[in-house]
Amino acid sequence: MIMNRVKEPELMQNPLQVKAYAEADFSASDNSLIDRIEKYCVLQKRFFSSLSLLCDLGCGPGNIAEGLSQRCPSATVLGIDGSQAMLDIAMDRQKKLNLNQGLGNISYHCCDISSIASEESKFDKQIDLIVSNSLLHHLHDPGQFWKALKVMSSKATVHVHRDLRRPSSVKAAIALQKKYLPDSPKVLIRDYLASLQAAFTVAEIKNQLCEESLDFLSVHEVDDRYLEVVGIF
Repeated sequence: MIMNRVKEPELMQNPLQVKAYAEADFSASDNSLIDRIEKYCVLQKRFFSSLSLLCDLGCGPGNIAEGLSQRCPSATVLGIDGSQAMLDIAMDRQKKLNLNQGLGNISYHCCDISSIASEESKFDKQIDLIVSNSLLHHLHDPGQFWKALKVMSSKATVHVHRDLRRPSSVKAAIALQKKYLPDSPKVLIRDYLASLQAAFTVAEIKNQLCEESLDFLSVHEVDDRYLEVVGIF
Protein backbone atom coordinates (compact mmCIF):
# COMPACT_ATOMS: atom_id res chain seq x y z
CA MET A 1 0.00 0.00 0.00
CA ILE A 2 1.33 3.46 -0.94
CA MET A 3 2.14 5.62 2.08
CA ASN A 4 0.50 9.04 1.84
CA ARG A 5 1.86 12.02 3.71
CA VAL A 6 0.56 12.52 7.26
CA LYS A 7 1.59 15.74 9.00
CA GLU A 8 3.26 15.67 12.42
CA PRO A 9 3.65 18.45 15.03
CA GLU A 10 5.79 21.31 13.72
CA LEU A 11 7.75 21.86 16.95
CA MET A 12 9.29 19.61 19.57
CA GLN A 13 8.18 21.04 22.91
CA ASN A 14 7.48 17.97 25.05
CA PRO A 15 10.35 17.70 27.61
CA LEU A 16 10.66 13.92 27.28
CA GLN A 17 10.68 14.16 23.49
CA VAL A 18 13.25 16.97 23.50
CA LYS A 19 15.47 15.10 25.96
CA ALA A 20 15.35 11.85 23.98
CA TYR A 21 16.16 13.62 20.72
CA ALA A 22 19.00 15.65 22.24
CA GLU A 23 20.59 12.58 23.85
CA ALA A 24 20.35 10.38 20.74
CA ASP A 25 23.54 9.67 18.84
CA PHE A 26 23.06 11.09 15.34
CA SER A 27 26.78 11.74 14.90
CA ALA A 28 27.17 9.54 11.81
CA SER A 29 24.45 11.27 9.80
CA ASP A 30 25.38 14.71 11.20
CA ASN A 31 29.04 14.29 10.21
CA SER A 32 27.96 13.03 6.81
CA LEU A 33 25.92 16.19 6.25
CA ILE A 34 28.76 18.46 7.41
CA ASP A 35 31.12 16.65 5.02
CA ARG A 36 28.68 17.11 2.14
CA ILE A 37 28.26 20.81 2.95
CA GLU A 38 32.02 21.26 3.00
CA LYS A 39 32.51 19.39 -0.28
CA TYR A 40 29.73 21.32 -1.99
CA CYS A 41 31.20 24.66 -0.90
CA VAL A 42 34.65 23.63 -2.14
CA LEU A 43 33.11 22.51 -5.45
CA GLN A 44 31.45 25.92 -5.78
CA LYS A 45 34.68 27.66 -4.70
CA ARG A 46 32.95 29.24 -1.74
CA PHE A 47 35.15 29.74 1.31
CA PHE A 48 34.11 31.45 4.53
CA SER A 49 35.98 34.02 6.61
CA SER A 50 35.52 36.10 9.73
CA LEU A 51 33.03 38.22 7.77
CA SER A 52 30.82 35.23 6.91
CA LEU A 53 27.48 34.34 8.52
CA LEU A 54 26.42 30.68 8.41
CA CYS A 55 22.87 29.74 9.42
CA ASP A 56 21.53 26.41 10.66
CA LEU A 57 17.76 26.71 10.17
CA GLY A 58 15.75 24.46 12.49
CA CYS A 59 18.90 23.81 14.48
CA GLY A 60 17.31 21.76 17.28
CA PRO A 61 19.89 20.95 19.98
CA GLY A 62 22.69 22.42 17.87
CA ASN A 63 24.35 19.40 16.27
CA ILE A 64 24.89 20.91 12.84
CA ALA A 65 25.59 24.42 14.18
CA GLU A 66 28.38 22.92 16.29
CA GLY A 67 29.78 21.09 13.26
CA LEU A 68 29.77 24.29 11.21
CA SER A 69 31.49 26.11 14.06
CA GLN A 70 34.27 23.54 14.23
CA ARG A 71 34.80 23.46 10.45
CA CYS A 72 34.63 27.27 10.08
CA PRO A 73 35.92 28.64 13.42
CA SER A 74 36.43 32.17 12.11
CA ALA A 75 32.88 32.55 10.74
CA THR A 76 29.78 33.49 12.74
CA VAL A 77 27.22 30.68 13.11
CA LEU A 78 23.54 31.39 13.78
CA GLY A 79 21.23 28.61 14.94
CA ILE A 80 17.50 29.25 14.52
CA ASP A 81 14.68 27.13 15.90
CA GLY A 82 11.05 27.67 16.85
CA SER A 83 11.34 25.53 20.00
CA GLN A 84 12.82 27.31 23.00
CA ALA A 85 13.09 23.94 24.74
CA MET A 86 15.46 22.76 22.02
CA LEU A 87 17.46 25.98 22.10
CA ASP A 88 17.85 25.75 25.88
CA ILE A 89 19.61 22.42 25.37
CA ALA A 90 21.69 23.83 22.51
CA MET A 91 22.86 26.77 24.62
CA ASP A 92 23.60 24.55 27.61
CA ARG A 93 25.67 22.26 25.39
CA GLN A 94 27.49 25.26 23.96
CA LYS A 95 28.52 26.41 27.43
CA LYS A 96 29.87 22.97 28.30
CA LEU A 97 31.60 22.30 24.98
CA ASN A 98 33.01 25.81 24.68
CA LEU A 99 35.43 25.03 27.49
CA ASN A 100 37.22 22.47 25.33
CA GLN A 101 36.10 22.91 21.74
CA GLY A 102 35.71 26.67 21.31
CA LEU A 103 32.12 27.24 20.16
CA GLY A 104 32.02 30.92 21.05
CA ASN A 105 31.17 31.86 17.47
CA ILE A 106 27.64 30.37 17.73
CA SER A 107 24.54 32.33 18.69
CA TYR A 108 21.00 30.96 18.94
CA HIS A 109 17.71 32.65 18.15
CA CYS A 110 14.13 31.45 18.76
CA CYS A 111 12.05 32.20 15.69
CA ASP A 112 9.47 30.29 13.64
CA ILE A 113 9.58 29.87 9.88
CA SER A 114 6.32 31.73 9.25
CA SER A 115 7.63 34.92 10.88
CA ILE A 116 10.69 34.79 8.62
CA ALA A 117 8.56 34.09 5.55
CA SER A 118 6.30 37.06 6.34
CA GLU A 119 9.38 39.24 6.97
CA GLU A 120 8.38 39.90 10.59
CA SER A 121 11.83 38.63 11.52
CA LYS A 122 14.67 40.35 9.69
CA PHE A 123 18.41 39.81 9.45
CA ASP A 124 20.84 42.70 9.60
CA LYS A 125 23.69 40.83 7.94
CA GLN A 126 23.92 38.97 4.66
CA ILE A 127 23.80 35.20 5.18
CA ASP A 128 26.46 33.33 3.21
CA LEU A 129 25.33 29.76 3.90
CA ILE A 130 21.93 28.39 4.94
CA VAL A 131 21.61 24.73 5.87
CA SER A 132 18.83 22.67 7.40
CA ASN A 133 18.67 19.11 8.61
CA SER A 134 15.33 17.27 8.80
CA LEU A 135 13.32 20.47 9.09
CA LEU A 136 11.10 20.58 6.01
CA HIS A 137 9.01 17.51 6.83
CA HIS A 138 7.93 19.08 10.14
CA LEU A 139 6.25 22.00 8.39
CA HIS A 140 2.54 21.77 7.63
CA ASP A 141 2.94 24.29 4.81
CA PRO A 142 6.25 23.68 3.01
CA GLY A 143 5.75 26.88 1.06
CA GLN A 144 6.66 28.78 4.23
CA PHE A 145 10.09 27.16 4.17
CA TRP A 146 10.86 28.21 0.61
CA LYS A 147 9.50 31.72 1.18
CA ALA A 148 11.68 32.03 4.30
CA LEU A 149 14.75 31.05 2.27
CA LYS A 150 13.98 33.81 -0.24
CA VAL A 151 13.78 36.36 2.57
CA MET A 152 17.03 35.18 4.15
CA SER A 153 19.07 34.88 0.97
CA SER A 154 21.14 37.20 -1.16
CA LYS A 155 22.20 36.42 -4.72
CA ALA A 156 25.26 34.63 -3.39
CA THR A 157 23.82 32.52 -0.56
CA VAL A 158 24.77 28.84 -0.64
CA HIS A 159 22.03 26.34 0.26
CA VAL A 160 22.30 22.74 1.47
CA HIS A 161 19.11 21.23 2.90
CA ARG A 162 18.82 17.59 3.88
CA ASP A 163 15.63 15.84 4.92
CA LEU A 164 14.13 12.41 5.17
CA ARG A 165 12.23 11.25 2.12
CA ARG A 166 8.98 9.36 2.41
CA PRO A 167 9.24 5.61 1.76
CA SER A 168 6.86 3.90 -0.61
CA SER A 169 5.05 1.96 2.12
CA VAL A 170 4.62 1.52 5.86
CA LYS A 171 6.54 -1.77 5.54
CA ALA A 172 9.50 0.11 4.02
CA ALA A 173 9.34 2.72 6.79
CA ILE A 174 9.44 0.04 9.49
CA ALA A 175 12.41 -1.59 7.75
CA LEU A 176 14.30 1.74 7.90
CA GLN A 177 13.43 2.13 11.58
CA LYS A 178 14.77 -1.33 12.37
CA LYS A 179 17.92 -0.62 10.37
CA TYR A 180 18.78 2.78 11.86
CA LEU A 181 17.10 2.86 15.29
CA PRO A 182 16.94 -0.81 16.36
CA ASP A 183 17.42 -0.24 20.09
CA SER A 184 16.27 3.36 20.53
CA PRO A 185 13.79 4.62 23.15
CA LYS A 186 10.13 4.17 22.23
CA VAL A 187 9.61 7.91 21.82
CA LEU A 188 12.36 8.07 19.16
CA ILE A 189 10.99 5.05 17.30
CA ARG A 190 7.51 6.58 17.30
CA ASP A 191 8.78 9.96 16.15
CA TYR A 192 11.03 8.45 13.48
CA LEU A 193 8.16 6.55 11.89
CA ALA A 194 5.98 9.66 12.10
CA SER A 195 8.73 11.72 10.46
CA LEU A 196 9.11 9.25 7.61
CA GLN A 197 5.38 9.44 6.99
CA ALA A 198 5.45 13.26 7.15
CA ALA A 199 8.39 13.51 4.75
CA PHE A 200 8.19 14.47 1.09
CA THR A 201 9.28 12.63 -2.03
CA VAL A 202 11.79 14.02 -4.51
CA ALA A 203 8.95 14.61 -7.00
CA GLU A 204 6.98 16.59 -4.43
CA ILE A 205 9.99 18.76 -3.61
CA LYS A 206 10.56 19.44 -7.32
CA ASN A 207 6.95 20.59 -7.61
CA GLN A 208 7.37 22.87 -4.60
CA LEU A 209 10.50 24.42 -6.10
CA CYS A 210 8.70 25.06 -9.38
CA GLU A 211 5.76 26.68 -7.59
CA GLU A 212 8.12 29.03 -5.75
CA SER A 213 10.26 29.76 -8.85
CA LEU A 214 13.21 28.07 -7.18
CA ASP A 215 13.73 25.35 -9.76
CA PHE A 216 17.35 26.46 -10.17
CA LEU A 217 17.94 24.55 -6.93
CA SER A 218 18.56 20.85 -7.48
CA VAL A 219 17.08 17.98 -5.46
CA HIS A 220 18.41 14.44 -5.39
CA GLU A 221 18.23 11.25 -3.37
CA VAL A 222 20.93 10.45 -0.83
CA ASP A 223 21.35 6.80 0.24
CA ASP A 224 18.18 4.94 1.24
CA ARG A 225 16.41 7.54 3.39
CA TYR A 226 17.37 11.14 2.61
CA LEU A 227 17.00 13.76 -0.05
CA GLU A 228 19.02 16.96 -0.44
CA VAL A 229 18.31 20.30 -2.00
CA VAL A 230 21.40 22.29 -3.01
CA GLY A 231 22.21 25.42 -4.97
CA ILE A 232 23.14 29.08 -4.87
CA PHE A 233 20.66 31.96 -4.98
